[in-house]
Amino acid sequence: MEPIASGRFTPASRTFALRGTVAALMGIGLLTSVSVRAQDAGAAQDANQASGANVVVVSGQRQAAQSAQTIKKNAEQVLDSIVADDIGKFPDKNVAELLGRITGVQILHNNGEASSIVIRGLGGVTTLINGREMFTAASRSLVMSDVPVSMLQRVDVYKSQGADMVEGGTSGVIDVRTFRPFDFKGEQVAVNARAEHRDKAGKTDPQIGGLWSNRWKTSIGDVGLLGGLSYQRGRYFDEAAWAGQPATYQANGQTVQGADGNGRVMTTGDRKRLAANFSAQWRPNREMQFYAEGFGTKIDHDSQSIFFVGGLPVYNNPNSTITTVTENGKNYLSSVSNPSDTSLVLSSTQARRDWSKGSQLAVGGIWDATPTIRLSSELVRTVSTYRQENPILDSIYTAPHAVVGGTRDGGGYVDYPGTDLTDPSKWTMIALYDNHNHSNGSANDWRGDVTWTPDNDGLLKELSGGVRWAQRDASFAHELNNYRPATITGQSPASVPGLSCISPQLYGNYGVNQYYASCYEYLLNNTSAVRQAILGTPNGLPDDPLSYYTDRETTEAIYGKAKIGFDAWSVPVEGTVGVRVVNTKQSVNGNSRAGAGVVTPVSVSSSNTDVLPSLNLRANFRDDLVGRIVAGKAIERAAFGDYNPGVVLGSVTTTNGNPPGGTGGNPSLKPQEARNLDVALEWYFSKDGSLTGTAFQHDFKNYIRHKTTTETINGQAYLMDRPYNTDTAKLYGFEGAYQQFFSFLPGWMSGLGVQANFTFMNGGMTEPDGSRNTFPGMSKKAYNLVGLYERGPWSARLAYSWRDSFVDTYNYRGLGMNLIVEPIKTLDASISYKITDSLTATLDGSNLLDQAYHDYHGTPLLPRDVRRYDRVVGFALRWKH
Repeated sequence: MEPIASGRFTPASRTFALRGTVAALMGIGLLTSVSVRAQDAGAAQDANQASGANVVVVSGQRQAAQSAQTIKKNAEQVLDSIVADDIGKFPDKNVAELLGRITGVQILHNNGEASSIVIRGLGGVTTLINGREMFTAASRSLVMSDVPVSMLQRVDVYKSQGADMVEGGTSGVIDVRTFRPFDFKGEQVAVNARAEHRDKAGKTDPQIGGLWSNRWKTSIGDVGLLGGLSYQRGRYFDEAAWAGQPATYQANGQTVQGADGNGRVMTTGDRKRLAANFSAQWRPNREMQFYAEGFGTKIDHDSQSIFFVGGLPVYNNPNSTITTVTENGKNYLSSVSNPSDTSLVLSSTQARRDWSKGSQLAVGGIWDATPTIRLSSELVRTVSTYRQENPILDSIYTAPHAVVGGTRDGGGYVDYPGTDLTDPSKWTMIALYDNHNHSNGSANDWRGDVTWTPDNDGLLKELSGGVRWAQRDASFAHELNNYRPATITGQSPASVPGLSCISPQLYGNYGVNQYYASCYEYLLNNTSAVRQAILGTPNGLPDDPLSYYTDRETTEAIYGKAKIGFDAWSVPVEGTVGVRVVNTKQSVNGNSRAGAGVVTPVSVSSSNTDVLPSLNLRANFRDDLVGRIVAGKAIERAAFGDYNPGVVLGSVTTTNGNPPGGTGGNPSLKPQEARNLDVALEWYFSKDGSLTGTAFQHDFKNYIRHKTTTETINGQAYLMDRPYNTDTAKLYGFEGAYQQFFSFLPGWMSGLGVQANFTFMNGGMTEPDGSRNTFPGMSKKAYNLVGLYERGPWSARLAYSWRDSFVDTYNYRGLGMNLIVEPIKTLDASISYKITDSLTATLDGSNLLDQAYHDYHGTPLLPRDVRRYDRVVGFALRWKH
């Protein structure tokens, strides 16, 4: 059967009955579009997928690089892609890990894997799966590490947005693409089995993924089915040596800056992920295509963070010995010791049981109603739930002890010579933090689109438009009064059978490396028994009504987009001009309370309309040289919790003459706005070789920040801490990328290739006091350097990533010092051997440099954390048929 032509539609006979069926489905929203295809209509691969044409999946690093380069070159927007080397074969195990190699993207690691993701130095990234908005519970985006790579076709990172794209994400959009059965010529089976060993955890865990797809020609047309399944287990170990908040002290007649306590924290966890996806396609004739597809994840994650808090001796105690280091005329603590001290020694086990489940189902199709008109529509249902139990048990060691501490190897250290800190009978339980929280999210999403391609070949190449309606519900609550001090005092953890453990052996030259710790599994499984032992009751806590909120957000959008083409001084120019108009309605419910008064329900509704124009022009100076100008406006809505209308007001009686304090959300928040401009020049000197550069500028309005201002509520003045639309901000910079395979080299060297990218960013935001700071979390400079090799049955990859220092938090904890993170360096590698045409073996490693994460309070002489993570080695077998 002949596929539908891209951009112009092939005439064919249609039966009246089938027309009627399609019209009825369109009326109720069940005939859906491949919405993601509209987002990248210029890419040849997307055009084929939208039409249902056969797509031959290429394999190998070189073909993957070539495909990603073609997508970038032909795209309307500014984007970068990573394409699978083969079915289920990416260089990393989940989406979050591989994003760190994309130009302009930086990631951080936490809890055994990549966590926070920023694009061009900013968070607030919108996440899509196959062009559809996807999220985790009450958050705005999806936890990208929850998406395994075994089911992926590619990942696109958009730096700019078009009128037909789902609004949101002023810094960028991440679109995760999965396979469909019509992507293949016939049956495809792929199975991945991987064993992963983590050195600090000392564990080896399985990761298994599989994909099956087939298509058939039947009496009712072409039919295709695809299913994928993935299971991952990861047991991990993160550790940190930390130094407490710095302060100024007097000691031996001198002024000294240093911490009053140091400690260790060890985090271990056991995370199990199960993910599945399916896709069904039906093409009854050349003019119609229908599909249904879905994606789901389930995560069970038990973890603990064991804090050890060691108070340092009083600096000016006659029995204390202190040494200092002087820099710029200031004295900083180097070491302090005391042979017999009674300062705080605390062990705190923070146990967590996280459970989350998310799913998305979409149905739809496209219809070439005439040779020049295409109609499409999509209906999506998304549901996500998150639960956490988080009991924290604190115990103290009270006997006098020798102590020595200070700063060493860029971190805080503390030790207790001659003291056994592993004996549970020497510890006393003092408090339980009885935490829990739960959140839910769900959405119904419908869109309909129409595209008209004129017969004549003039200025207007295509005209499209559409509507989208979405209703999103989010809710959240946490426990009431979590701190529960022991009412049965003097209880040793040894009095509760099964509760006492010893921390794992810690690394690094930072003093204490093993100590008593409550068993986190016992805390999670027997929380009632722990409550009974120190509180005299097995009962937990109810939800805090002041934390609870529900938010129904309804968006209605309409867009129009024109695709144009013309010659400017003999240079072919093509592009799009469009506008998207979005109305957002918020209906938020929460609770308020003044002082110790009655909790009162509060409901607030608001409405906001945004007009989002966009212009994308691409000049084809030569077949291999492309220039691009992309301009537009984007919005980013606040976190749902920021809309919570509830307020907590303190007592009106104060002793310092200041108004009483209060906290609350702000249901009147407007979306952040960004006016974005990208100017790019891209040289594609071969099918898999390119040199590209993009200068960008983002001007932000209604930037959302927390600040404290005086408000009058019921005739009383309060100092209220709320989020406000008060700040302006600007970001500008440049990003460049180079890719080439050296096929012209002789012999084995012809398999060599390289990928490199560099990003420079600057700019900042206006603070409430009028000062201007760079964005928290933004490294001004970052680069990736990847060496590739592919020849015969062998392929290899060596990837080095570096990002400059950055400010994590300004005025950290009100200390007047910024929390600064030192440069971060990572090295990953993999090598594969193709045993047969169907079977490939891969050995890979990550964090090979065992690079430590360092941050400090304004100066390296006042450190906060030194963190170390697992070095990971994996061995995988991949079979396909």
